[in-house]
Amino acid sequence: MPYESISILTLPADNGTWGVGLVSSAKDAAMRGLKDVDTWTSVVKGYPLCAHWLDGEPLDDGVLVMAKIEDRHRTFVIDGQPVATGVLPLADSWACTNPSVGRGVSIGAYHAAALRDLLHDAPADPVELQRAWYDATMATVEDWYRGTLSFDQGRLAQIHAEMDGSPFAPEPEYEMTCALQAAANKDPEMLRAFVDIAGVVDTPAEVFARPGLFEQVIEKGGTWRDEPLPGLSRAELLAVVGA
Repeated sequence: MPYESISILTLPADNGTWGVGLVSSAKDAAMRGLKDVDTWTSVVKGYPLCAHWLDGEPLDDGVLVMAKIEDRHRTFVIDGQPVATGVLPLADSWACTNPSVGRGVSIGAYHAAALRDLLHDAPADPVELQRAWYDATMATVEDWYRGTLSFDQGRLAQIHAEMDGSPFAPEPEYEMTCALQAAANKDPEMLRAFVDIAGVVDTPAEVFARPGLFEQVIEKGGTWRDEPLPGLSRAELLAVVGA
């Protein structure tokens, strides 16, 4: 869930367990105070849609920190020419993005299915095999990587604007994502569309190409800036973390 300058992840898991994550920018030095358990707990309590996830017995005594997460993308074909053969990068060894979006396993599964299909009738020539794998990758998962990276960059730009107190002017793709997310809280068709993108079922281009959907998103979610989720403002958040 996106809030002012941070996001909150709520993650159901196995055997009656779950996780809660607070996501901030690496540039937000004030949020380093969230490593303190009491501070972290106080912040989560400040967001009523997430506070109830604190119910239960913690499995750890401290706050687990994940940092220095880098977007990565690699290919062994440049301008149509393989620069190496015998290596077919798959899933995270091909590309990875911020795991807070939660698409890695799904994109990796698509990629693995593409490799299975390719190897069924794989070219014997290693150069042609490398080209074929590059083409299969571009056709099946490249757009998902680029879309995920675009969303991540849009959200990070929004967080930085909120940190600085400056106006936020998103790219059109991120603008429509925010509008769809707001519309999803009001209409079941909009919710299904949002889940289709979030769950890596259909790409944003495919979803927004559905007849009438673009207009409905504008109508029901175009005022997303005026409809923030309930929770701490940036100033209140800083006060809680003691910054």
